[in-house]
Amino acid sequence: MPGNLPGFFKPPFMKKIIFLLLFVCFSFSFSQNKDDKRYFPVEYILKTSSDTIKTKIRNVGKFSNTKYYVATVLLKMKMRDSSGAETWVEPKDVEYIKITDENNTIHEYYASAGKMVLDNGFVEILYEGKNMNWYRFFPHGGLKFVGTDFLIDGRNRKIINESGFFNPSLKNSLKVRFAAYPDLLAMIDSWKTDDDLLKILELYDKKVS
Repeated sequence: MPGNLPGFFKPPFMKKIIFLLLFVCFSFSFSQNKDDKRYFPVEYILKTSSDTIKTKIRNVGKFSNTKYYVATVLLKMKMRDSSGAETWVEPKDVEYIKITDENNTIHEYYASAGKMVLDNGFVEILYEGKNMNWYRFFPHGGLKFVGTDFLIDGRNRKIINESGFFNPSLKNSLKVRFAAYPDLLAMIDSWKTDDDLLKILELYDKKVS
């Protein structure tokens, strides 16, 4: 009989219990959905294997963990598979990694040792040609997440610009290499953007076999 029910079975208290349970379920569901947005699809290959591993990676954002940022691959990486199992991967152990961000944009990085003489970071490929390569280098484990651009000789992997991409010495170095091509020299003088440099490198490759 209702009048003989223990206190926690009485209607007012039961309503509180039901409300609390619903709140907990909603909070858990919301937490899971929010958490999922922080994990992006990823494919990577370890230096010790040729197998491609497909899973999800926890994003480390600059202002929001739902917005991709390069720090995601420069610090110890947290991977989560479809069953929810999590593993940690050190950047130094990765040969190649590809992340698809919140806008379905692809971000690819390669172990720098396979591309240039620096061996303690990742490179993002901006251009690879017959005679010259353009890489953006990100060192592992640091707290400075801004890449340094390098032009690399495509034949011997020697660094052409050692003091930073926007240093005036780079333009001087390129002028020496392109001395036989007046049109390229004129383009170097007017070069202001990344796209400008990309056009210069592409034209250089067409001229030099």
